[in-house]
Amino acid sequence: MTVDLTQRLRADTSASGAGLRRGLWVSFLDPYGLEVAAASGADWIGVDLQHGNLDVSDIAGLLRVTEPAGLPLLSRMPSHDAGQISKAIDAGVNGIIIPGVDDAAQAQALVQATLTPPLGSRSTGSSRNTLRNSSDQQTPVLLPMIETASGLRNASEILAVNGVDGVFFGPYDLTISAGFPSPSSSQTLAALTHVIALARDAGKTVGFMAGRPELLAIAENADLVAVDTDASALRTGLALLFDGR
Repeated sequence: MTVDLTQRLRADTSASGAGLRRGLWVSFLDPYGLEVAAASGADWIGVDLQHGNLDVSDIAGLLRVTEPAGLPLLSRMPSHDAGQISKAIDAGVNGIIIPGVDDAAQAQALVQATLTPPLGSRSTGSSRNTLRNSSDQQTPVLLPMIETASGLRNASEILAVNGVDGVFFGPYDLTISAGFPSPSSSQTLAALTHVIALARDAGKTVGFMAGRPELLAIAENADLVAVDTDASALRTGLALLFDGR
């Protein structure tokens, strides 16, 4: 199932903007909570290991929910650490999202950490990923995040790195880094539109974090759009539940 979902993720995000789109960004849900959320209609699940209450050790349990549900799972790593990336791949994630990638040199280092030879240098061994799959196509989709002013300037070069499958745009941190007024400002929206165009020209996948109506309005142009977080969904649902009391 893991390999099938990874292949589906690659096929559906083939730089066309016509495949997978709307995902749920998870920062604290355990497998039981994710079982509840899996029936929401989301097309994919993003697990945030950089912020929130989840760790690499939680991935396998979450995958035991998403795999039977037919949902590709992408993990935003807490850093560029090669050991953590390897553990997430060993668990069987379908996609790796790496925060704060500033240039092509950093992207190339991530390729080394993510891919096995000849393109990369990651080692292999007995793991949940290898035990569940006999195929050698076990490498997840690699998406460096464009979320800094430097990353935005170098987005074209990052996309050009062999082994990088696309990019994931982070409007919130980019707004801070570039000094834009807000994540839904005209400057941030223009930057997002620019990165989407660059990814399309490169024939690669593009995704982004939304969470605001202005950002969601661009969703149809991207392959992967994190509609909002589990925390926001809980707050919204509780507000509706207790509205008027």
